Amino acid sequence: MTFNCDGQRYMQQTADGVSEVILGMNIDVGRAAFTVTKALDYVGIDDKSHGRRVGLICHRIAHLLGWEKTKRHFILIAGMLHDCGVSSTTIHQKLVDEMEWEGAEEHCIRGDNFLRSFPPFSAFAPAIKYHHTRWQDLPENLDDETREYANLIFFADRLDVAYSTFILNKAPHEALLSREQILGELAPYVGLLFSPEIYKAAESTIQRDSFWLELRDEYLDDAITETLSSEDYEITLSFDEIESLGELISQIVDAKSPYTHYHSLRVADLAYTLSGLAGLDQYQRRILRLSGLLHDVGKLRTPDEILEKPGALSEYEVAQMRSHPLDSKRVLKSLFPNTQIAKWASEHHEKLDGSGYPFGWKGDQIDFPTRILSIADIFQALCQKRPYRHRLQIDEVIGIMDEMVAEGKIDSAIYGLLKANKNELYGIAIRQ
Repeated sequence: MTFNCDGQRYMQQTADGVSEVILGMNIDVGRAAFTVTKALDYVGIDDKSHGRRVGLICHRIAHLLGWEKTKRHFILIAGMLHDCGVSSTTIHQKLVDEMEWEGAEEHCIRGDNFLRSFPPFSAFAPAIKYHHTRWQDLPENLDDETREYANLIFFADRLDVAYSTFILNKAPHEALLSREQILGELAPYVGLLFSPEIYKAAESTIQRDSFWLELRDEYLDDAITETLSSEDYEITLSFDEIESLGELISQIVDAKSPYTHYHSLRVADLAYTLSGLAGLDQYQRRILRLSGLLHDVGKLRTPDEILEKPGALSEYEVAQMRSHPLDSKRVLKSLFPNTQIAKWASEHHEKLDGSGYPFGWKGDQIDFPTRILSIADIFQALCQKRPYRHRLQIDEVIGIMDEMVAEGKIDSAIYGLLKANKNELYGIAIRQ
């Protein structure tokens, strides 16, 4: 799935008579979920395929349950999105280590809320809300399909944990030799956590070698995309709706730590405002805002303890942090291949004097929108409370950024616009 932001561009008159650039584009919901899930799987750090494996497991078992194509397609997408409420590496580890754990419902509720905020994904929200609820405890007022969807996701999620735990430090093909043992990890919970009907279907599903082979990274994406290509369905989104997807992803990223709540959203709003002050047109401003929303998606891969460390980072921790721009680029290039969004996001830590990362660009190698995004990111980070310091007041922020200009690190003209409008922009940066 990709968005072509140069696709359907047209003008719309606003209430006050101003012409505004609006973008419309076609997307396939399944492929959108696939791409978003690849970003969400960063949370696993070392295991970057859990969400996609769960989706595929759901689809394969659904086939043995006799579900028709539409339902199989639905459960594949829902399965891939099931952990959208998880951005913390600590919580992800709990999901891997324990069959059940206190507080598991929190990420289910969060995921339900996230999905409801983006209309094309809202249909999957009820199943996600209950995907860690025991089979025997599912609310009686749930419709039968939601009960089936939620429990199949729960089952597939736990089966994948059993599978990934088994093959740890083993050759992947060893799963073929121990398929009953892996499935057997779930047997004591049938009728309690899981539907007997789902377990029975799984007993047949696991007999196929392809079931286990397709879970391997070298085959996984092909298996999913082949399944999706046979059952595609497209919808048309306005740019407002595309931005709502960006805001959904930014919420997931910013929920990773209490110290980064609203960071991406505020960077996006700052970049949008600054770019207006700099004279960019409405189209450029909205694309730059989208880049601001998504600039830190690569931080999903950064361990919680680094983001929340109260003291200075070690060299090893700094090295881990410095990979996040390229992780962002990888996701955004796939989502928005015909735009500069991935480029701007991956370069937002570059400095004009060449001291930035990951590319070490300097001077004219850094384009104007990237310079805006970089200044917006620095400004918001300084205005926000962090584990190692309190929120800085506007004059403290200006003092630090004055030094960065003097050292030739950031664009003096763009910074001049920020400084001239510092109170307005500070209000945006700290808005809750």
